[in-house]
Amino acid sequence: MTKSGTITIESFELSALEQLSKIIGDRYTGSGITNFFHKAGFTKYQHDGTTKWRFVYEVLQDIQSIPSGQYHIIKIIQLLCNPQEYINNGDYHEEIVGQVNEIIKFYGLKISLETGQIVYTGKKDTRLNRNSQEVKAFDSRNYHEEIRKHGRELFAEGRYFHAVFECCKAFDKYVADKAKLDKHGSDLMSAALSMKGSLKLNKQVTETDRNEQEGIMHLCMGVMRAIRNPKGHELALEWPIDVKDALDILSLLSFLFRQIDKSIYWG
Repeated sequence: MTKSGTITIESFELSALEQLSKIIGDRYTGSGITNFFHKAGFTKYQHDGTTKWRFVYEVLQDIQSIPSGQYHIIKIIQLLCNPQEYINNGDYHEEIVGQVNEIIKFYGLKISLETGQIVYTGKKDTRLNRNSQEVKAFDSRNYHEEIRKHGRELFAEGRYFHAVFECCKAFDKYVADKAKLDKHGSDLMSAALSMKGSLKLNKQVTETDRNEQEGIMHLCMGVMRAIRNPKGHELALEWPIDVKDALDILSLLSFLFRQIDKSIYWG
């Protein structure tokens, strides 16, 4: 890493480590991930056959937890972006470097495309207000990955209505895809999650089972009716959402995403 004097690098946030993990997971096979960490000097890590990016995410958190762990993360990033790892595949190298730079620019860092080394720019991109109390509150909620994917940037920009609305749209598509239905909004939730629907949360044998199934269905329908259906046609200024309300609505959506994750398709 190129330094000008003594540079102190702050620890990477979990959201940054997650995005890096997905890049590494896409780049390498399972055995390739093991070799990657061995080459970086971390020989105790062996890919265990689980989802690649989740395995890498756990490893990066473990590495950053040791003293001066963020500098070890820097070392890993530089290995990932080393141009010698992409001989005869320069376009892919440029793509990887571009993706990594989108993450580390918030820390005043940049990867040199020519050398693969990190340089300190001294200019932190603060568009997302990473250090604001609001974003810290968002990150602390441990939202479903779809909420983070579709809502974090909008939330960080203070566009709370849009963050909620985009996550509602994402949830609508998530259910439609899993249920294999060409419907939307509350009609979709009813068709997918009713007692005769294609998504089953349980065996529906006991009254408790049936109550759970119908309860989740009504929650999903309620979210769509309250936000996705009518509000989609109104200007954000006509329906202001403050930080607390946005966090609470996103928590509900995160819970519903996880319910759909555990459901079984019954066509």
